[in-house]
Amino acid sequence: MAFTGLMRFISSLISVYMIILFIRILLTWFRGASLGRPYEILCRITDPYLNYFRRFARLKTARIDFSPLVAILVLVVVQNIFRTLATLGRITLGIVLSLIVAAGWSALSFLLTFLFVIILIRLLSLMISSASVSPLWQTLDYIINPVVEKIRSIIHARKPLSYQAELLITGISILILSIVGRILMNVLILLLRNLPF
Repeated sequence: MAFTGLMRFISSLISVYMIILFIRILLTWFRGASLGRPYEILCRITDPYLNYFRRFARLKTARIDFSPLVAILVLVVVQNIFRTLATLGRITLGIVLSLIVAAGWSALSFLLTFLFVIILIRLLSLMISSASVSPLWQTLDYIINPVVEKIRSIIHARKPLSYQAELLITGISILILSIVGRILMNVLILLLRNLPF
């Protein structure tokens, strides 16, 4: 009883810390504003943990820093381990692996959904108006162009396609990947959870 209570308590502490991290991440969008002493305290609590992930160059692109997402993802896995310990009273390697795979798929699924929504918005903007040179559209193109180029290289179109057609093909590809990925991940997670060790 004391063991499960302790595991629940640790899981709750991790939840609170994740909320604090989320607030800290949101406040980075307001860099010029003076946020005062509470913000300094928030930074002291969260930055040592976030800085550990910021040092990995592969988690950053020119405009997007994925290190906070990875930092929260790690906490989700750890929290799920403590929650499982509280519920089952034990944990196996298979359960830990299934939690890691589930968290990884959750992050990938979020990114796929995010890309799909951006592609859909961009495709609709091109259908409504051909004048799409605003900074917003340039930023969206900057985010989705690496994915569009990757899909283009995979399909090896014999004749050049319009940007709209490329966006449509990329959007459909992401949707199919999401559906197939979800099915495969559910099977893999179930198999991992049932491992005897």
